[in-house]
Amino acid sequence: MRAQASWLALPPEPWKNGGGVTRTVSVDAVQQPPRWRVSVADIDRAGPYSRYAGYDRVSVVLTGGGVALRAGDASVCLAPGVATAFTGDAAFDCRLTDGPVRVLNLFVLRGAARASVMCIGAPQDPKPALAGSQHTRQPGSPPAPQLATQPVLHAGNLTSDGAMTQTLRIAIAIQAGRLNVAPGADDILLAAGDYAIGLCADDAAPIRYIATTPPRPGGLAAVLLDVVVTAPAFP
Repeated sequence: MRAQASWLALPPEPWKNGGGVTRTVSVDAVQQPPRWRVSVADIDRAGPYSRYAGYDRVSVVLTGGGVALRAGDASVCLAPGVATAFTGDAAFDCRLTDGPVRVLNLFVLRGAARASVMCIGAPQDPKPALAGSQHTRQPGSPPAPQLATQPVLHAGNLTSDGAMTQTLRIAIAIQAGRLNVAPGADDILLAAGDYAIGLCADDAAPIRYIATTPPRPGGLAAVLLDVVVTAPAFP
């Protein structure tokens, strides 16, 4: 993986309905329609939520109070710091529960890609599951930040028919930290708003994210995504 410039510096793409802007972090450039797309959207007001027929979606509210989606009798609640999967087939209306939000969005084309998403943040209970490497605390040194991981959320499906697959790995830093992609590998330093992206083997070890300062209680430190497609993933 390689560190990238901040996704906050990516060019914003205004929504057609004027309700927000989107910044594209990664999109399939090999096939049409794209097998995957990862973007960050700033939503300023209520309105129609874009429909993506044939896609499965995962959204994570990075900042703000949350989003309520409704299409007829179907409803989806996007809570801060929680990965939520839902279909892109429905024509949802969007309502902001507490002002403007920033949302990370993953789209995977059904049958052509599968993905996993893990949110890493501050513990909300006194005995959280820990993510990241174990640290030996020296006398007088501050305690290492302890991060809680949510269960991995899976989305999409891939029909490969025995073809070679590749895994695209993306790390989105909400808070500054160190990204470790393999045992013995050097850490990648990410500032808040940075991201790292690259290919890895399908059986690669899980990546770990270690915040350099403790997140606020219940806050989000990073979102880690794996997207699996048939080769090639890039041109």
